[in-house]
Amino acid sequence: MKFVLPSRASSFGALAISLACTVAGLWLSRHYPIDPIAMTALWAAIAVAGFFGWQVLPLLVPALVPVIGFAPWTGWITFEELDLLVLAVAAGGYAALALTVSSHKPVPWRYRALRWRAAVRVLLAVFGLSVGIAVWRGFEQAGGLQFGFWQGFQEPMNSLRAGKSFALVLLLLPLWQKASDLRPSAVQRLARTAWVVALLLTSLGALWERWVYTGLADFSTDYRTTSWFWEMNVGGASLDGALALGVPFALLWALRERRAGRFVVALGVLLLSFYACLTTFSRGVYLAIPIGMALCALLWAAQRRLGLDAPRADGSPAYVYPRVEPSLPLAWSAGVLAGTAAAAWMLFGIGGYRAMLALAGSVAVLLAMPHARAAWPRGQTRALLILAPLPALLVALAGGLLIDVLPKGAYLIDGVMVLLGLGLGWRWRGGLTQPWQAFALAAVWMATLAGAGLVAAHWGGRWDLGPAAAMLAVLALAWVATQWSPRVGSDLRTAGWRIRGLLWTACLLVCAVVAALSGGAYIGQRMSTGQQDFEGRLEHWRIGLGLLHSMDEWLLGKGSGRFPASFANGGPFDQRVGELRLNAPRSEPGPAPAGMPAIEPFPGPTITLTSGLHDMGNGEMFRLSQRVPAVAGDVGATVVLRTPFKSRLRVEICEKFLLYPLRCIDREADVQPQGGAWQTLNLTLGRAPEGFGGPAWAPRRLIASVTQNWRGGVLEIASINLVDSVHGPLIRNGDFSDGLGRWFFSSDRFHMPFHMKSLPAHVLFEQGLFGLALWIALLVTALWRCALGAARRHPLAPAVAGGLLAFLVVGLFDSLIDAPRIAFLFYALLALALGLRTPSRKPIREGEGDSSLGIETELPELDSDLDDAPEVRRAMEAAGITRPAPLR
Repeated sequence: MKFVLPSRASSFGALAISLACTVAGLWLSRHYPIDPIAMTALWAAIAVAGFFGWQVLPLLVPALVPVIGFAPWTGWITFEELDLLVLAVAAGGYAALALTVSSHKPVPWRYRALRWRAAVRVLLAVFGLSVGIAVWRGFEQAGGLQFGFWQGFQEPMNSLRAGKSFALVLLLLPLWQKASDLRPSAVQRLARTAWVVALLLTSLGALWERWVYTGLADFSTDYRTTSWFWEMNVGGASLDGALALGVPFALLWALRERRAGRFVVALGVLLLSFYACLTTFSRGVYLAIPIGMALCALLWAAQRRLGLDAPRADGSPAYVYPRVEPSLPLAWSAGVLAGTAAAAWMLFGIGGYRAMLALAGSVAVLLAMPHARAAWPRGQTRALLILAPLPALLVALAGGLLIDVLPKGAYLIDGVMVLLGLGLGWRWRGGLTQPWQAFALAAVWMATLAGAGLVAAHWGGRWDLGPAAAMLAVLALAWVATQWSPRVGSDLRTAGWRIRGLLWTACLLVCAVVAALSGGAYIGQRMSTGQQDFEGRLEHWRIGLGLLHSMDEWLLGKGSGRFPASFANGGPFDQRVGELRLNAPRSEPGPAPAGMPAIEPFPGPTITLTSGLHDMGNGEMFRLSQRVPAVAGDVGATVVLRTPFKSRLRVEICEKFLLYPLRCIDREADVQPQGGAWQTLNLTLGRAPEGFGGPAWAPRRLIASVTQNWRGGVLEIASINLVDSVHGPLIRNGDFSDGLGRWFFSSDRFHMPFHMKSLPAHVLFEQGLFGLALWIALLVTALWRCALGAARRHPLAPAVAGGLLAFLVVGLFDSLIDAPRIAFLFYALLALALGLRTPSRKPIREGEGDSSLGIETELPELDSDLDDAPEVRRAMEAAGITRPAPLR
């Protein structure tokens, strides 16, 4: 990298964009609610990193999106940490474009893997104009632009909050383009890494939440995971959308990875994401993830059939995809999955999750068996197969006698058998050379089945194992049948370790689904109400679209972010939700409704908290909340407020991740109007239970909340203070002197009025028919390019197409892009799909990089050997053709 002074118009343009991003980023950092000085320093450090790493960081931004939302701690919703990150990366990146020259030359266009054609650029620009019009119309619908950092979903700044994501993506696209021009192979590596990391972080958040708040194996509690997505404070499907976008990338990684260690990591990411999908209890996810994975697998198989990894005439591969097995044993794989599902169903009812894990161990031993064996007489082979069940029967009998005497004896026996089977499979992985080796492996595998039965019997505490024992016996006999003839089951026996690893992962997924269906009533309850919920969705869509009254609203939409306010003002009266507004200090009495006294002034800012007009329950209350670090001893609250109507105030502190409370201490008190005068309520919440907040190694968040258990209540709150006898004051910014800093809001279970609940209907509502037509055009173009068009041969195309399709399936029943972070992820993947293209093939020269990284497009020289040939030079001179000077 060499520093230069800008001399071209493009350099001055990049410098102007960098300065604009710097001003905006520093200004937002200066107003950050928590320690703005530290945030400003951090922002500057990221900008410097963006300057020196501009070829890498812009493509990695999606990786951090799941974990950079801190609204529950900061109170920011209009602006957030994603804005700061993108502005910092853009500020540094555009400065680097303006002030430096790379040591690498851009590759010729035919070798570039990322290029937006002119028609696509026009389509993106027109759609961006549509988004801008929607933001402007949103301001107009809200009564004009009224800037503020602390506005809610029904105020003007919500239009900017909902519409900014597409602009953030557009800000990064030139940096993606320039980085790809220099290092095309980085597009594949960095993009895949970013989306897999985003999926991993999302899944780890879901895993942590389930582990701490419900337990990993609890599928009966009415608790739906939210992971790190605070946008689900009023419902929505942010987690569902993030999983839908990311799972195909993990699948494609596992399908292509050849290195054993990384392949195991890829399978681990897949399993984590499957668990996260399962615990969403979302029927849309259960439909979308298989569809997205199927499309990804089909496109990957199509790339294999096209021979993209076939060698060229000179012996070097045209593309450097990892080599894969020549065929997939689909029929035998389906048989293994079906047998695993049947056995899991039988064993789970008796032995629970422990029996399921024992069965998974048996399947692992089965798939670890060597595929090659020496030729010996068929009669000898069949005799050994007939004798193989005898040791398993002896293990079952001995174990049956020991499990009541030896504590955990069943687990010990099964564990020893599984480890022995895996050890023998590894020891003889090159093939079986002696008949006794085949007999030993067969006997050990059947002994693992007996061990699974012992685990079920021990855990269940009873011996009614008839159906389960019969199923295990059928599995053993079915395996014997596949070994009876060398030709039977040869496809599965000769499959490579990657295929076996994927099959074992699929078996684990089958076991997880069986456990969720058998061990949890909540999934069954969700499935049983599908028809009723769909009818409710239809009615909700009818009401939502009925809010579009005039022709210009149908053509251009109501405006970005205007659905909550429009539904509150024009929707059913009994579905109006609560609201939160920050009031500026008043020095003079304010206006009041007819028949009411003038509003008494208050020298400081206040909060107006209203409750909804819907049926009120504990989960339906609209809460003003703040996270507190620790609570112990006796707890009390003091609230200074006033109300024009009677209401009932509720103050609570709960163990709560985002929506679903566990243990709580709370107190309610009726509030009388008292002529609109200010009054102070002192409430005793009681004593915090022992271990409130969980252990130090697995803490549960403690959230203090103020709400109204009263339909149509209106409270104006001047200050909130909570104290306990151990730590003293618990609340920060209790007088709202810093606005809504550190405060947050939520509605645990009443969500419909906040969302259109359909992605196409949401785009239609906000951007009208014109915007919807442009949005559909972008999607169709992206899917066509990745499935059948110019990008179909690109290594990322299967995952990109699968992620977009899965996202759309989830979006049939939820808005998704009304959450800015999920909208950013969606538009980033959409832009990637619109820009991907398959570079021209180029043979890999000796000494070039690791071919397992994807398409190799290191910079070739522009002057080819053909041009340097003497006869070619003489012919060009005779024709009067002047060769261009080489680029320096």
